[in-house]
Amino acid sequence: MSRCQNLLFLGCSFLAIALPCSGQGKQYFFYKPHIDRGSDAIFSPLTLLLNGSLDALRLSPDRGRDVTAMRRGTDAQNVWENLTRPAGRIREYGWDVFRRQELFNFSLDVDDLQFIPNVADHVIGYGMQYAKITEWYDAHGFKTPVIWGVGTSLIYQYVNEMVQNGGQKYTNVDCIADVYIFNSLGFALFSFDGVKAFFSETLELNEWSLQPLYVVRNNHVENAGEEFVLRYTLPFAERYAPFVCWGVNTVAGLTYRLDERNNISLGIGKAITGMKQKERGEFLSATPVFEPAVGAFWDTEGSLLTGLIVSGRGPFNVQLNVYPGLIDLFGVQPGCYLGAGPREGLVFGVTFVNLPISLGMER
Repeated sequence: MSRCQNLLFLGCSFLAIALPCSGQGKQYFFYKPHIDRGSDAIFSPLTLLLNGSLDALRLSPDRGRDVTAMRRGTDAQNVWENLTRPAGRIREYGWDVFRRQELFNFSLDVDDLQFIPNVADHVIGYGMQYAKITEWYDAHGFKTPVIWGVGTSLIYQYVNEMVQNGGQKYTNVDCIADVYIFNSLGFALFSFDGVKAFFSETLELNEWSLQPLYVVRNNHVENAGEEFVLRYTLPFAERYAPFVCWGVNTVAGLTYRLDERNNISLGIGKAITGMKQKERGEFLSATPVFEPAVGAFWDTEGSLLTGLIVSGRGPFNVQLNVYPGLIDLFGVQPGCYLGAGPREGLVFGVTFVNLPISLGMER
């Protein structure tokens, strides 16, 4: 195994065996200890590491998701070399191009809008997940939850940059912006109770991460990834809340509150079906390829019970996540994932609340 593999294996193994007994009965902003079903019930350091690290696999369906074929050594080295020479690499790439693509601009060109997912994912989404995993560690009796939260977040964020690197050696300014600017800003913002209160009380921010499957036949990891949802209850119509759910699949629409706990959400938007690599001289960049998408979701207190995404222009691709706790079969409460369509192929697997990754089948 490579050095990177050894570190990840040891880190995950340590987390699996080092969990103290839980339960301090505290009230938290994002972590919900009382939830025993849905996406919040399966949330843990291991699921965060898997979904956060491998989220970018969904961006390259044409390359496949064979985790044994990744050039981990090259990816780790290239990300490290860019992060240890940020000013030099940005100067090589061009400060103005870096600012326009990664930081901010007024253009409507998709090639220049990378700063939007930088803010939405790395500041708001990853910042909230840092706060949530820190609360998880606190609820499970860790003496230094902030250190554990930062450490877990840094691991998956770095591996995520490796996966996005794509096995190539090049000047990669995207990882510089992500790590030094946007991830750091997320850590800083979500260290303040006022910010956490705003995103959990004034607005409602949740993470609806997926249920990873490992396919033994081809070493694929399927359905690993992170999705975030933000909604605001209308003060003049409390049963309704506009929402936006974003990640690789991004839809916006309306939530209808069935009762005090359960919500149904319907939205339309776009799904990223791949990345188109572009060359500018010796430099590489990538822009997303979009298809129309619709989404339907059922959650209880922000914990996703089932989510359906249908994307494409026909024939359609279907992705269905049913989380543990929705169905009870003779005392067992399994979940499942089903992906079907010309792009997804056929992927199926049964999931369980205590397993961060389950076995799947793919055709």
